[in-house]
Amino acid sequence: MEKFLKIRYKNTMMQKNIDKNKLMKTASHASMATATLLIVLKLLTFLITGSMAILSSLFDSIQDAMTSTVNLIAIRHATEPADKEHSFGHGKAHALGGVSQAFIIAIASLFLLKESIHRLFDPQEITQIGLGIGITLFALILTLFLIRFQKYVVRKTGSLSIKADMAHYTGDILMNVGVIVSMVLSYYLGWTCIDALFGIGVAVYLLVVVYQITIESFKMLMDTEMPPAFRKKITDIAMSFSEVIDMHDLKTRQSGDCIFIQFCIHMDKDLTLEQAHTITDEIEQAIIKTIPEAQVLIHFEPHLHKENIA
Repeated sequence: MEKFLKIRYKNTMMQKNIDKNKLMKTASHASMATATLLIVLKLLTFLITGSMAILSSLFDSIQDAMTSTVNLIAIRHATEPADKEHSFGHGKAHALGGVSQAFIIAIASLFLLKESIHRLFDPQEITQIGLGIGITLFALILTLFLIRFQKYVVRKTGSLSIKADMAHYTGDILMNVGVIVSMVLSYYLGWTCIDALFGIGVAVYLLVVVYQITIESFKMLMDTEMPPAFRKKITDIAMSFSEVIDMHDLKTRQSGDCIFIQFCIHMDKDLTLEQAHTITDEIEQAIIKTIPEAQVLIHFEPHLHKENIA
């Protein structure tokens, strides 16, 4: 019966992983489709209006399309099962995708910063403001729907790549609102400098996003330990078993959506090997129940009192 339950549990976890992979790929395709549509619309709008705010939004959408492409490639590699050459899976493709995204965003941000500063000293009149506002409102609504779906996917999968993509699209909401405000102030009040200043502000914001994505990606690539609160949760679970006398050498790291956990526990030396193995399995299942994305490796040793150590 116990063997049957373990097999059933393993099959359930495999199906969950398959469902997660499908969700992440769907989210990536949705992101690419959204960005591509907005590029076409914003390019036409910029050519008609000449608004620097629209140009800022256009560069943002171009970068969205590029990063979403990188994102999709990273997810395809990250969701591949472990093989002989990659026994821990391909999860770090998420982090590599994050670094690639950061590089692309940095290039676009610096170019936007340069163009905005140039426009600040050489302002141009905005035309066809109605079209510009209409396209921006459409982009705002489309982005809101995409973010809502991405939040659902992140909640279900914990994907770092989708989370990074979502963070950027969330910033797009504020940017689209800013585009409308900028065009209104520039067109109706003649404050042409607002259009250029908006572009500079967006460029600076995107550079901050670059920094955040880079830090998160390098943490994963460098196998940085999980936060203290996370480690305490694992310790509390293990030590909640009365048979566990001591615990040490806790090591944690994240690779894509998977978190690897390993540690050593001491139990009474009079326990049989079968009893110790059963307890270890129970601890492992308790951790996975709390942290479903965990891969747990536990080494158990007999507890020796000081007087028994010669």
